[in-house]
Amino acid sequence: MAGAVRQFALLTFVSGVVFLTNLGVPPLWDEDEPIFAGAAQEMLLRGEWVVPYFNGQMLPDKPALMYWVMLGAYKSLGVSEWAARLGPALFAWGLVLLTWQLGRKLFSPAVGLWAGVILASSLGFDVVARAATPDTLLSFFSCLALLAFVRGASSDGAAPLSRVPSWPLLAASYAAMGVAALAKGPIGVLLPTATIGLFSLIAGLPESARHSAASNASWKSRAAGLLAFAARTFAPRHFLATAWRLRPLTAAACVAAIAGPWYAAVGARTGGQWLAGFLGVHNLGRFLHPMEHHRGPIFYYLIAISIGFFPWSVFFAPTITRLRTQLASSNARRLCYLFLCCWVVVYLGFFSLAATKLPNYIVPVYPALALLTAAWIEAWLSDPQLTPARKLRPAWIVLGLAGLGVAVGLPLAARHFINGPWTLGLVALPLIAAAVFCWRFSEQGRARQVAIALAAAAIVFHAALFGGAAVVVGRRQNSQQFAAQILRNSRGAEPVIRSFGYYRPSLVFYAKHPVQQLVEDEQVFRFFREQPRDAFLFTTGERYERLAARLPADVCVLERGRWFLRSNQILLLGRPQHLARATSTSETSGWRSATKH
Repeated sequence: MAGAVRQFALLTFVSGVVFLTNLGVPPLWDEDEPIFAGAAQEMLLRGEWVVPYFNGQMLPDKPALMYWVMLGAYKSLGVSEWAARLGPALFAWGLVLLTWQLGRKLFSPAVGLWAGVILASSLGFDVVARAATPDTLLSFFSCLALLAFVRGASSDGAAPLSRVPSWPLLAASYAAMGVAALAKGPIGVLLPTATIGLFSLIAGLPESARHSAASNASWKSRAAGLLAFAARTFAPRHFLATAWRLRPLTAAACVAAIAGPWYAAVGARTGGQWLAGFLGVHNLGRFLHPMEHHRGPIFYYLIAISIGFFPWSVFFAPTITRLRTQLASSNARRLCYLFLCCWVVVYLGFFSLAATKLPNYIVPVYPALALLTAAWIEAWLSDPQLTPARKLRPAWIVLGLAGLGVAVGLPLAARHFINGPWTLGLVALPLIAAAVFCWRFSEQGRARQVAIALAAAAIVFHAALFGGAAVVVGRRQNSQQFAAQILRNSRGAEPVIRSFGYYRPSLVFYAKHPVQQLVEDEQVFRFFREQPRDAFLFTTGERYERLAARLPADVCVLERGRWFLRSNQILLLGRPQHLARATSTSETSGWRSATKH
């Protein structure tokens, strides 16, 4: 018990350092963060808890759970970057603890601890843990569903995953999937169910069938064996019997009871429009067609994971080697490796087939990768000869080159795009130091010191990167200063804001008013004629030169700034403060009257 408390405290400390250091200091990053945080803000101002809105319009991008989490934080802490990001960060901490518990159940307390540390110090996971997006919520409840299944399929004193879960734990698993469906939609049910189903299908085959599929025969024999294995796995009778044992009626009832009321309510409130946009466009449409230019090759997520799981991805080679060995063995832990393999295959296969690709889509598979890596690390610590030092030299070379790349590339990019300081490259020092020390310790056979050095370097690197460098870079964004200028020149009156050639969702969040986009010069001239007071327009320097001669004489440039990560100059046009209307209106009227302008 004392050991579990110490592990819990250590994982909580690591998560706090990585996830919470300067969490609310950088402004919201366009595009996603201000859309989600702004939608919750607008729902708060409207007093709306069912239909998501952003920029005065219905937002069918994601279900309500994330907005509810942010609304709770806004009500308790006020609207801010800290409040918007706090919920995802806490769910990321919860996911670290779930991964720890999975490791303890499937393998050992030591594997659970290493898995939690690995997850908490992986680059891609830390990005979403600190972002006002729904990825950690989806990952948390998906992992919770799988943990409930694992607990149900395991019993004290018996091999893990050796039985069919009882009804209560299966129901708990499906209930967690229902909550995941409120976080990001059908994939919260589809992919955990597919993971459990695939594992159950394979685990239900005779021993001889499973071993023949994992044999080390020639590639022709192996291909034929895999085809026969797939045919037996998905044979109709075996498939239907396995599906029935997993209680599909219970699954449907639990998911419907948890997620159904909100989906029914939002469908009724919007006449089915929200459901059509969400299910048709943002689910089926994203799967079939690349949206917003987010496309990639079939191997996209192999690259995304190699980067996103850094620095622990340097251990992929020995981890995969051990996975193959364990799948072909007859030891009691073989089913544990099979379960994690099914988890990876289902998520990686599904998102690789989808046309729209983004690095954050694959984040729910990171706990499985952390567990597989942790299992190899613990085996290596017990027997350093499992992976000789010479086989780890490429890992330290990659780690050192990555550190040098960050040390040189980050300052150069910052200097070019935001005129940032050269000192940003200092965040890479932990990686360079880790490469040196890990090489030395590895050659000396000191495996535990290698693992500890890499973990410490990863934690310090990510805390410095997100809690330090991101703050410096984030200050070069300018939506906050533009919003402050609008507030000064509207003197409490209700501003009417438009954009022409420049639009960022963060403008909506910080201005707390809709920002309608104009597409023609004549719309700009008409806007300033029809809105003689409290009218503001965002545009670029190039477009202003074209417009200036025909703008009203009292319209001038109120603020200038550089387009973040670009060379274009951004201007805020409007009438100076002494010409602005001094009447005051409520903050909420901006959203409610958006369609009048």
